Amino acid sequence: MRKAQMEILGLAIVVVLILVATIFVVRFMVIKSPTEYRKGFISAELASNMLSTFLKTASKDCSYLTMTELLQDCAQTRSIICDNGLDSCKYAESTASKIFDGTFDKWNMKYEFLAYTDASQPLIKIGKACTAEKRSKLFPIPINIATMYAKLDICG
Repeated sequence: MRKAQMEILGLAIVVVLILVATIFVVRFMVIKSPTEYRKGFISAELASNMLSTFLKTASKDCSYLTMTELLQDCAQTRSIICDNGLDSCKYAESTASKIFDGTFDKWNMKYEFLAYTDASQPLIKIGKACTAEKRSKLFPIPINIATMYAKLDICG
């Protein structure tokens, strides 16, 4: 009887050791933080997706025009006045600020959004310029006189 109990106890100890080893493998191998190259890819994809989504966003107070259409008007004539009294530039800027601050600030990420025809004189500038490494996405927006660009930099 004692010999059988000792064998069962030995098996129980082996099973517990296997479970502990499995937990360590899962902890250190499977649930590891993203590697450096993956972080860069994720930031670049995030910049691309955020900017693409922003440009396709319809305005609630501006006849449901997209942000792209408002930015085009901002760069050309500034003839669109929204229901809340803001012109196309101010409306696009306030919407971009609300969207980007509401996400990137919650995620503790630094960013800079620019909309410009001349990079030295942006029409819209939100956030702070990245001092370290950054991932960028640049979208060209056609206008009558030139090309406008919407650019989002994610610092990291």
